Amino acid sequence: MDVLIFVLAPFAIIGLQLWAAIAWRGIWRWLAAAPLLILAAYFLLIMAQISIDPTSHNLWPLELAMIAVIGLPVVGVLWLTRLAVKA
Repeated sequence: MDVLIFVLAPFAIIGLQLWAAIAWRGIWRWLAAAPLLILAAYFLLIMAQISIDPTSHNLWPLELAMIAVIGLPVVGVLWLTRLAVKA
């Protein structure tokens, strides 16, 4: 059961960030997409480094999961800020 949580949690976190980037409009969309763009850039960096040295990132899925988790509070703060601005 614990393994299932660790496997599904990053997908849920990325899904929430994707939802925010798609559903919101204007500057909010770009701000919500920023953590995903950072995640994509880091993924490309890891793939480039693995092509040079295959042992450089043995736990790259965990690295990507940690980067994705960092984006969750960013989207949460953006959500709260949107609520405050609309009110």
